[in-house]
Amino acid sequence: MHQISKRVKANIPTVVLTMLGIIQAFALELLWNYVSGTALLYSMTWQAFMSWTQVVIILVGIIAIWLVYACNVSRFVWVPSIQEFVLPFWVGLMQFMLIQLLDRAWMGLWLVLMAFLIATMIWIGQATMRKARNDPDNAAFFSSTSAATWRDFSPPIIVVTLLLFAGAYEWVTAAYNFFTLATLLLILGFLCVQIRLLAVWWNRSINLPEYDSADSASKSNNDDNSNTG
Repeated sequence: MHQISKRVKANIPTVVLTMLGIIQAFALELLWNYVSGTALLYSMTWQAFMSWTQVVIILVGIIAIWLVYACNVSRFVWVPSIQEFVLPFWVGLMQFMLIQLLDRAWMGLWLVLMAFLIATMIWIGQATMRKARNDPDNAAFFSSTSAATWRDFSPPIIVVTLLLFAGAYEWVTAAYNFFTLATLLLILGFLCVQIRLLAVWWNRSINLPEYDSADSASKSNNDDNSNTG
């Protein structure tokens, strides 16, 4: 492998996590400023309850985004594209907008933006896994893991679609009722499930049996010889 490619692969964790960490820190600061500076949150009203639910969703979303990046760069190596270095800024921009739109009047747009953030999070994870699968250095994990199919993405596709429709409904009707609360709880539940799945795959990765690339190559050659014999 070219020395530059090796150097890039070795520096991915430091570059990506440092960049994302700075962006996430700004997002957390904005969220804290909203929580500490919004008197409405400390009243016993329906709007306060809904706003707190949105705050929790944003916080869990920040954690989920961080875990997607941290788990991937800690487990796998790959040669990234320029686009992958830009994506953390796009994610951060959406998080900043979600915090700025924490207002009843913007609930419809907030739900639509959350749908785009979830879609981006899933796309980042899948794009990284696809590139990592093609790198021989990650064979210990991918040799025993089948590639994802469209069926595996049906839950996030359904959730994103529902959020887009819910956002349009909120934008037109300004309902802000139990339907809105159910939509928010759906988002929160989905993000918690994603964090749980990340934990499951993380544990599976670090508990893999020892992988011998030479034995694997020998076995593959033997299989090829038996097929041609």
